[in-house]
Amino acid sequence: MKIRDRLLLAAEREFAEHGTVETTLGQIRDAAGASVGALYHHFPDKAELYRQVWANALADYQRHLWQVLGDSVDAQAGITGAVVEHLRWVAENRYRATLLTAARPPGIRESESNREFLRNGWRWWRTHAGYGAVRDLPFDLVYALWLGPAQEYSRHWLSGEMVTAPDDVTQVLAEAAWQALRARRTDDADAA
Repeated sequence: MKIRDRLLLAAEREFAEHGTVETTLGQIRDAAGASVGALYHHFPDKAELYRQVWANALADYQRHLWQVLGDSVDAQAGITGAVVEHLRWVAENRYRATLLTAARPPGIRESESNREFLRNGWRWWRTHAGYGAVRDLPFDLVYALWLGPAQEYSRHWLSGEMVTAPDDVTQVLAEAAWQALRARRTDDADAA
């Protein structure tokens, strides 16, 4: 494994376990088995290293979510599948997931890769809203209803405040997201 990759993996683990402020470059360097020169050759300071680790975690997460959306056969499969994938990814990538629940470094939201992911996700949503499969809501509300509960659960689970494993809540949270976001049909209103 290349030294840069070793530094990124070590930083990911150290930042997740000890926090960004408490983690030192010395800890990361030691964990990666790298020299001072190698560390500074790849990353000028701790802020840039943290930004890169955070960006890598976000890109990995978004790649997995987009795969589910791209493979979905309909709106329900996409919505529930994204929640299932979110919780699977969190459980299998604890360090990365912990980082994504921490403070976002400057510039990530405005990065081209993040903007592209959000554009593609919104396009996917608008297509299904156009067909009448999902509610026509503003993007911020869609995001909060879709992944908000799973993200909040994940935040508490990662911190140890909740002991129920993600696998045990996945179907409930996925179904709740679908129920919150699916378009209401007239027969639904009649049944209520």
